[in-house]
Amino acid sequence: MFSEFHSLGHRSPSAIFFHLIGLAATLLALEIGLLSGIIIIDYDVKVQFLMMFAMLAILIFSIWLVPWNKAKILFSALAILYYSLLVIFSVPYLNITVVLIIPLFIEIREFHKLFGFKTSAGIWLFSIIAALMAMIFLSGLLRVLPSAQGIGMLVASISDDVTAGGTPLLFKGGLVFFTQYVVFSISVQALLMFTVLSFLLVENYFLIISFVRRNSKSVIGGQVSGALTVLSCQCESITAAFPSILSLVLTAAIVPLILESIVLVFLTNFFLRRKYLKGKRSKFLDRLYPVKKPYLFLVLSSALIVSLPLIETVGVYYNLQTSLYFFGSLDFLMLLAGIFVAILIEKAGAFHISIRSRVVIILLLSFSTVSMFVWFYTPLTLYTVSNGTAFAIMSIISFAGGIIAGLVYIGIGFEGRKLFLEFLAMMFTMFSIVIFYISILTGYSIWPFFGITEQVIFSIAIWVISLPFMWFATNIALNHSVVEGVPA
Repeated sequence: MFSEFHSLGHRSPSAIFFHLIGLAATLLALEIGLLSGIIIIDYDVKVQFLMMFAMLAILIFSIWLVPWNKAKILFSALAILYYSLLVIFSVPYLNITVVLIIPLFIEIREFHKLFGFKTSAGIWLFSIIAALMAMIFLSGLLRVLPSAQGIGMLVASISDDVTAGGTPLLFKGGLVFFTQYVVFSISVQALLMFTVLSFLLVENYFLIISFVRRNSKSVIGGQVSGALTVLSCQCESITAAFPSILSLVLTAAIVPLILESIVLVFLTNFFLRRKYLKGKRSKFLDRLYPVKKPYLFLVLSSALIVSLPLIETVGVYYNLQTSLYFFGSLDFLMLLAGIFVAILIEKAGAFHISIRSRVVIILLLSFSTVSMFVWFYTPLTLYTVSNGTAFAIMSIISFAGGIIAGLVYIGIGFEGRKLFLEFLAMMFTMFSIVIFYISILTGYSIWPFFGITEQVIFSIAIWVISLPFMWFATNIALNHSVVEGVPA
């Protein structure tokens, strides 16, 4: 897609002049705000605040200094978003807002002159801005709080926006903006992480679209949908935790989770550029799936199937089902064990099955999914954790649901199996995402008998474990869609 960007050469002196006017207008708006008392900056954060404007200057100069079109578009997107947020923060103080609209208009105008909005570059610009704004909103960094305070725009340390739990590492040295309508918190390290994620996510999106559009081999719609979904869902705003009451608990988990997401998205980008788009398959992924060493699968799956009844018996004896970690893990593992049982029976030659009807497939998978997730319905969960017999019934039903899912996996053929892997991985990941955001953004305890802290850590643990499997399922689908020797 980037091959469509035209060669630019050097920026004209007039462009540099207009950028400088924009910076001057921004400084003028700041001066007006400070002199009028509308903008109030805590003494402790004056250096960080000035650094923020220094970063804006570096960003603006980078737009016409860097020679790479992708970087120019990225920096333009950041500058436009930067000025847009300043305009939003300045409302309803029109004497500042009117001045800040000038640099925003200039950046939009200069980008339009340089690339145009009805081009690939324009689409890429809007995609970057949309990705960043999605992360900012979903993470809770930008919260709409009418009448948050009525004395103007207050710039303070980010430590003023967290509870006694402490400021997470990701936001050390950050700033928080309290305005009449919104509260916005940010730090340099969070901004850099979000920018990297946005860049990779958007570029991967376009690379996948290009791959699917040009590849002549069958790429079923479900696989494409799954690929795009994983890129969207695995990474967005993991740092939603910091404004919550659990900031201390999450400090150690959030940064590794973001880094895991960045690594996985980068790996997808690497495979797309170095392999898939060049008509090359990944030997690494080919070795992983389909399984080339069935005895290894036999040993591992058999070990899981045999050990689960023992683990459950010991757990109930020690009343471990009252722990969400044990309760949820056993429920999930029983479903997986059921899938493995069906696959092992089929590999043993006991039966062969073929399922062609989409309605039947959807019904069977729906029943299998409900058989596992129904136990997380709060009244049913409470009854199950307080009754050993009910807990055993839960395990049996989840196991039966796994067998049904395994029959679907066996009966839908090789192409369908790749889609099944995406569905299975996405099912666990989306569950963890929903629980995580409900916990963090609302502070609501779905299972009061487990507690909000246990609920959040449980969702993060599932997220960390399921993301690599989701990445694997997506790249298996893309890898097997490559027509070898034919660049996409």
